[in-house]
Amino acid sequence: MKYISYLICFIFLFLATPAKAQDDRYRVELIVLLHLNHAEKAEEQHWLKDYSDALDFLAPEPEPEPESEESGDEAVTAAGETAEVAQPAENINETGEPPTDEPLLDTPGEEFDPNAVVHIEEMSDAMQDAWRRLRLSGPFRPLQYLAWEQGRDEPFPVLRIHNDDTVLIDDPFADLRDLETLESEEPLPGETAVAESVTEVSTTEEAGEEEEALPDPTLYYALDGTASLLRKRFLHLYLDIRLREAVFDDLAEPQPTIGATTTSSLPEDKPEQPQPTSFLVYALEQNRQVRTGRMEYFDGPVIGVLAYISGVSLPEDEAEE
Repeated sequence: MKYISYLICFIFLFLATPAKAQDDRYRVELIVLLHLNHAEKAEEQHWLKDYSDALDFLAPEPEPEPESEESGDEAVTAAGETAEVAQPAENINETGEPPTDEPLLDTPGEEFDPNAVVHIEEMSDAMQDAWRRLRLSGPFRPLQYLAWEQGRDEPFPVLRIHNDDTVLIDDPFADLRDLETLESEEPLPGETAVAESVTEVSTTEEAGEEEEALPDPTLYYALDGTASLLRKRFLHLYLDIRLREAVFDDLAEPQPTIGATTTSSLPEDKPEQPQPTSFLVYALEQNRQVRTGRMEYFDGPVIGVLAYISGVSLPEDEAEE
C-alpha cells in the first residue's frame, strides 16, 4: 500500500509538470484570400480602425533621395571619363562580399535573441502551391502574403498585414510638410519675396536649435489588419483583418486632409484631394487553436486566411542561452 501511494504521487507530479516544448521558435505564414462570388453586404462605417501600432514588415520603402552626379558606382572625371568609386568599408563584410538582408542565426561573435521577430520573404513550398492554386481557382483570389519567425515566449508580437492601396491618409501636419517643401525648392525669378516670407514663418525657433521631425501620417489601407500567434498551453492564432472601400459624395466639395489646417501661405494652385464620406467594410475576426505542420483555414463570408505554422529548433548552444 505504501508503494502504491508513492506511485500515485509520482504520476500526479509528472502530469502536473509541463513538458518542455520541442519547438524553440515558430515560423508563421499567412495568405489572405478573397471570395469572389460572395453575396455579403458590406457594413458602412464613418471611421476606420487604426492598425499603425502593430509591427509592420510590409510598409512601403521610402523613396530614395536623388543622387548627385558623382554618386553611384561611377563618377565623371574632369576629362569626361568614368572612374569607379570604391565601396564604403561598412558595406563589405569579412568575406569580401556585400552583406545580405537574410537573418543569420549563427553569426559568429553575435548573440542571437531566441525571442526575436524576423521577417521571412520567401514562401515555403506548401504556401507556394497554395498561392498558385488560389490564382488558378474560380471562386478565390489571393490578396496578400506575410511570413515571420518568432519565439515561443512572451511578449508575443502583433504583426500588421496589409496591401499597398490606401483609402485614407490622416496627416494633421500636411500644411507644415508643404511649407518645408517650399523651403527646399529654389525660388524662380520674381518669387524671391514669396520664398523669404515662407522662410520667416517656418523659422520661429531659436537659431541653432534642432527642429524635431514631423510625425509620419497615418495610413489606412484597403486591406488592413493584424495577426498574432500566442503560445500558452496551446498555440492560438488571432486574426483581425478588414477589407475597406472608400465611398465618395460626388456633390460634396473637396475637403483638406483629415486633421489638417489651411493656411494662406500654401500655393493656391495646389488641387485638394476629395475625402471619402464613408467606407464599406468587410471584417474577419477569429481566434482559434492551431497546430504546427498542417494547413489551417480561417473562413469568412468575404475574407479568408490560410495559415501554415512550422516549428523551428535552435542549435543547442543558442537554445541554452
